[in-house]
Amino acid sequence: MSTSVRLLGLVTLALAGCASLPQPTPADVSRAQQTQPDITLESLTQARKTYVKTCSGCHALHLPTEFPASRWPSLVQEMMTVQKVKLSGEQRHQIEEFLIAMSP
Repeated sequence: MSTSVRLLGLVTLALAGCASLPQPTPADVSRAQQTQPDITLESLTQARKTYVKTCSGCHALHLPTEFPASRWPSLVQEMMTVQKVKLSGEQRHQIEEFLIAMSP
């Protein structure tokens, strides 16, 4: 299989994952503020963008509903450790904020 066909397949998967990734709503913000009081719709929307930009380059995006909120920090840490993903503290915070806020 040619490299361009593989690349096209990866791009298609990433875009498909992005399309089904929920956009934060005011209801999501209200729910998330119960445990993360500093969250705003703007911060959650930016956190989603960081998640898409940072993670979709390597794999299909996971939906926040795939895991409970309590599990996301360890999964992000695992990506950083096992896959040697380099995230700034701010990137990590935003990705975890989005995944936790949008998970069940």
